[in-house]
Amino acid sequence: MVHALSRSYYAGYLASAIREESPWILEMRAGISLLATRNLEVKGRSARIGFVIYLGPSPDRPKVGRVDPIILISEEGEWRVIDSIWTLGRLAGGNIASAFAQNPLMLLDRSTARRILEEILPKIKETNIAKEGFVSELLSHATESTSIIGERPSKEIQKILIALIPYLYEREVDIRGKLNILLGGWAVEEFRKRFSVCLEAVRILEEEAQRRYDYFNQLVRIDEFISLREEEISLVGEEANVSQRISLGWIFYSLGRRPTGETFTKEYYNELGKRELEIWIDPQNVDEWKKIMFKVVKEIMREWILDRNALLEKEPEADFRSSILDRMVRSFYGEESKVSGSLEGFF
Repeated sequence: MVHALSRSYYAGYLASAIREESPWILEMRAGISLLATRNLEVKGRSARIGFVIYLGPSPDRPKVGRVDPIILISEEGEWRVIDSIWTLGRLAGGNIASAFAQNPLMLLDRSTARRILEEILPKIKETNIAKEGFVSELLSHATESTSIIGERPSKEIQKILIALIPYLYEREVDIRGKLNILLGGWAVEEFRKRFSVCLEAVRILEEEAQRRYDYFNQLVRIDEFISLREEEISLVGEEANVSQRISLGWIFYSLGRRPTGETFTKEYYNELGKRELEIWIDPQNVDEWKKIMFKVVKEIMREWILDRNALLEKEPEADFRSSILDRMVRSFYGEESKVSGSLEGFF
């Protein structure tokens, strides 16, 4: 459910989260995507100019995201689109492309953005034309570019987010996207005890994940469970529209080695499930968030266990042991409950 709030109120909460000055902090490992654009008019044409931040929980490139320019200039009912640093450099010059790489926020500064648009206009016909429907979709959320230029480590992206804070309040800048706020984190043993999850359930999770990570030659062992508040946001004018979900994920770590021989830790985030919230809970109400977080995490684990149970009943050859699933189900429903049918006596 989408909730309408005052932009200034939501911007204040989000700014505190970005600065880590509140109980809430951004969880970069689960990914973040933001689209920030300013509305301008240049030589009688409507334009949108800004940038896209995209950091996904990719096992191929952990802790690596992208920051790409996004510039749209109207032309006779259609739009010309610039969506890569390479195209920006070709039309506006290498100095501007290099300046953007150093400081993406320059495209949100009114006077700088206007100068860049005026520089681009004489060559704008060299870009691709996009229909109105495509542009509306492009401006509705952040998307990942396929360009090979523009990759940034997550630490740089975090610095860009801090620099973006003043624009969270500016009604002439539209900001849309998704981000994750950390609600709770547990080591494996702590998580098992708190949510009545047996060790075999953790092992099944690891076995399932091992198939996904085999081509990385990684041995999957869960190190941490985390619960997140995923917020889908749209800050337009003086209003903020926000929808909230609670998700449960887990992380495992492995060592990597750079070409220099230096070792470093790689973090792999995996989502287990999520629930959309129908009611708005004030971010200041920490106790209420803690209560609903525990409730939702338990629901997600219960559903995951029952799904595995149903899979085995349909496919007895599935690589799960009936005794394990029996204990998993009983941990939620009491000792009087037990699996039946094809599960009994299996293996």
